[in-house]
Amino acid sequence: MLEYKKVHIKGQIKMKVMIAMNEFKGCLTSKELSLIIEKTIKNVNKKIDIVKEVIADGGDGFLDIFENFDKKTFTTVNAIGEKTEVKYLVNHNTKEAVIEVAEIVGIRNLSKKECNPYKTTTYGLGILINTLLYEGIKTFTIGLGGSATNDCGIGMLSALGIKFYDENNNLCVRGISELKNIVKIDDTMVSKYLKYAKFNLICDVENPLYGKNGATYIFGGQKGLDERDFSIVDDYVKNFSKVVYDKYKKDFSIIKGSGAAGGLAYAFLNFTNSKMFKGSEYMINYLDIENKIRDIDVLITGEGCLDKQSFMGKAPIELAKIAKKNNKKVIFLAGSITDDELEQLSENNKELIDASFTIQRGVISIREALDKKIATKNIEKTIEQIFCILELFSSEV
Repeated sequence: MLEYKKVHIKGQIKMKVMIAMNEFKGCLTSKELSLIIEKTIKNVNKKIDIVKEVIADGGDGFLDIFENFDKKTFTTVNAIGEKTEVKYLVNHNTKEAVIEVAEIVGIRNLSKKECNPYKTTTYGLGILINTLLYEGIKTFTIGLGGSATNDCGIGMLSALGIKFYDENNNLCVRGISELKNIVKIDDTMVSKYLKYAKFNLICDVENPLYGKNGATYIFGGQKGLDERDFSIVDDYVKNFSKVVYDKYKKDFSIIKGSGAAGGLAYAFLNFTNSKMFKGSEYMINYLDIENKIRDIDVLITGEGCLDKQSFMGKAPIELAKIAKKNNKKVIFLAGSITDDELEQLSENNKELIDASFTIQRGVISIREALDKKIATKNIEKTIEQIFCILELFSSEV
């Protein structure tokens, strides 16, 4: 691998840079990426002003964007029913809590062998919500990304006191294997505190509950579901929604985002006082990102893969839109870049990024690319060279 020496230039340029990186899933968090990039930039040029923003649009790292909350630890069960310690945020003065679904029933906490949507459940999430309801929490902000489940939220709802039965009056609680048998719902024992609570659902997808663009077809594979079972499981999900409709005469299954977290969003919408928010928009408004971008020169953003999906509402591109609206430069960092997909973008979308860089500096395996030490070194080298170039052509900046 070719190594480069850092360029030292007299009269270093002054600029203000915002670092706002999405996580590199399975490798580095948004916060970790920001710290690595900041340190590297300062090694090249100490005069550069840096603003860091932790960003997350509902998935992994969602808790990190919030302030004025206490971080707490809670014992519950994960997606396969094993005892686990999880983090959440709470403010008892304002009676608010923030929960990251990925932290509790996330795919990141399971091995490949453990990923089985027929068994994985959202029950552990319900245990935490029930406890917080009892403590007097009235407003919940739920980051829906990164779940390992496809149970339409029956596990969570069961923990809140809603009972689901099969035709033989057996309780159905766990995963697709029991979801498929549900014919009756009993909500007479639901937590009495639930009706006083409201839930803000933060979601980075717009998929409905079922169908070719629904939860099962789009996300089932990454959660361990065999592609040959997609149509079968999708029918189970559709039938469950019919049982719900027959009882409540409400149909949230076609709502954009109802398929988020394996139908967990659908469960919230049907059984609680909930409202959906687009993840990137919620984050941008909460952090007052646009006002901060007006005060910078360069935005450094990015995520694990830069491809056409990046332009479907994901946070880094939404930030880039704001930056270009305010005539700022945008540098995009990614673990991989799919050029053939990017070539198909409209000219307007192509113009959102001034320069994009993959951090890989040689041919390596996916396992190596996801190694924190290797990824950290690759990011450092990439940022070092980017800012040396900016120094060399400072008159153009």
